[in-house]
Amino acid sequence: MLISREVDYGIRIAIVLCNSHSEKIDAKEISETSGVSLRFTLKILGKLTAASIVKSFRGAKGGYIINRDSKDINIYDIICALEGGVKINACFEDSDACNLEKCSICSIHSNLKHIRTNLIENLKDVTLDKLIK
Repeated sequence: MLISREVDYGIRIAIVLCNSHSEKIDAKEISETSGVSLRFTLKILGKLTAASIVKSFRGAKGGYIINRDSKDINIYDIICALEGGVKINACFEDSDACNLEKCSICSIHSNLKHIRTNLIENLKDVTLDKLIK
């Protein structure tokens, strides 16, 4: 599995918001602090807001805040918000994607499923409070 640039940036953006201690920050400041372009920051903030990880406020005094405590947000939450979950093999998403049509008895499938389960649990163990310096 490859952590995408979007997930990497999403984690950085979430950490910036956690470090703001519930003070609203505008997208430009988030962009500058995280080192992510403003355009990409806005895209990521939209997805994190839709997933209720971030809360947005419109208007002249608008901005963004983290919507949950940092100990209640994990890397898996961010991956799900930005990419829809952890994907290791197409068979997990759609059994019709198996070119052998043997998902239910395939030893590769069952072993990868075990690996995926462990990976998800490990990602859930890494909460933002552990990443904040």
